[in-house]
Amino acid sequence: MSPVLSIIIPVCNAEATLARCLNSVLTQSLRDIEVICISDGSTDGSMEILRQFVAHEGRLHVFFFEKNYGVVIAVKMGLLNAKGKYVMFVDSDDVLLPGACENAARLIEKHDVDVLQFGVKINVPSGTDASSWQKTFAPKDWKSEGVNLLYDCYSLHRFPHNTWNKIYRREVCRAAVETMPELQVSQAADVLQTFFFLYYAKTFRSVTDGPYYEYFVGNGISTHTPTAKQFEKVCAASAILPAIEWFLKRENALDKNRFLLDSIEIVLKSDVVNKLLTLPEITKETIDLAVKSWGSEAVYDFIKATGLFDVTCQTRYNLIPTLVNQIRQQQNRPSVSAAGRTLSVGQSAK
Repeated sequence: MSPVLSIIIPVCNAEATLARCLNSVLTQSLRDIEVICISDGSTDGSMEILRQFVAHEGRLHVFFFEKNYGVVIAVKMGLLNAKGKYVMFVDSDDVLLPGACENAARLIEKHDVDVLQFGVKINVPSGTDASSWQKTFAPKDWKSEGVNLLYDCYSLHRFPHNTWNKIYRREVCRAAVETMPELQVSQAADVLQTFFFLYYAKTFRSVTDGPYYEYFVGNGISTHTPTAKQFEKVCAASAILPAIEWFLKRENALDKNRFLLDSIEIVLKSDVVNKLLTLPEITKETIDLAVKSWGSEAVYDFIKATGLFDVTCQTRYNLIPTLVNQIRQQQNRPSVSAAGRTLSVGQSAK
C-alpha cells in the first residue's frame, strides 16, 4: 500500500546537519511516510550517516550519485521513485517541526488543492536581522488558480518560489519532472522546479497554519558570503532562463507569457548582482564570468548599483570595452573599496 507522504531530501556534503534533519523527519507523528534521500556526489561523511539510518529505518530509501549533478537532477530521481499521495521537500540543513507531516497532509486534503503553502520558522544567526526573511515568508490566507499561479509567484511576488514550504500532489510533481530539463544547477534550482510544478498545478492555497518547517539562514550559497568558486554556481543558473523559454515555445505558450519570462529573468539576474555585491573580492575574472553567463546588461546593472567604476558609455552594449580599458588603468593602482568590500582589479580569483 502506498504511503500518504513522500519526503525528498537531496544531500550533498551535509554531514554537519544531516542527522538533525533526518531525526526531525523520521520522528514525525504521521508514521505513514517514506523518506527518499539522494546523495548527490557527497565527498564527506554524509553517506556513512545515511547508512547508519538505513540500517534501523525501513521507511528510508537512499539513492547514490557518484558525481554531483545538482539539485534538479537529484530531486527528479526522488520524484521518479516516490510512491506517496503527496510530496514534500526538505533541505538537508533544515528540519521539519513536530506535527508538520500530519498537519500538512490534513490541510491539503481539507482544501483539496494541488499545492498548499504553510508557515515556516526562520532561524537566523545571532546578530542577523531577520525582518526581511520574516516578511518574505509571512503566512497568508488566500488562494490562486490556473495560469495565475505563475504570475502570482514570479511577477506579483505574492508567494516565494521556494519548494520546501509547500506540500504537493504527487501527480503534479511527476508530470512536471517528465518535461523538466535536467540542468546541472544548484543555485536557484527552486526557480526552475517551482515553475514546472506551478505550470502543471491547477489550484494553490496558502494558509497561516504552522510553522511546520524550520529554515536555517546562512548554511547555503544563497544565504552566506559566496566564494569565487561558488559564484560560478550562481552564474550557472543562467541556463534556467533559456530552458524555460524553450519549454514555453514547445507548449506554444511563449508569446502570451513574455512578461512572465521577463519576470523570471529579473529574479535570476538580481541574484547574480546580489552575489557580486557580497563577494570578498571582485576581480576581472569574476566580471568576465558574469558577462559570459548573463551578458553585459547584468554587469552594467551591477556597476551602476555599486559605483565601483566611473563608467561613461552611451549604452549597455558598449560597456565592456569601456570597462576593460578602465580595469587596465586600475591594475597598478591601490585596490578600490566599494560598499565596504575590496575590488582587487588586477588579481586572479581564488
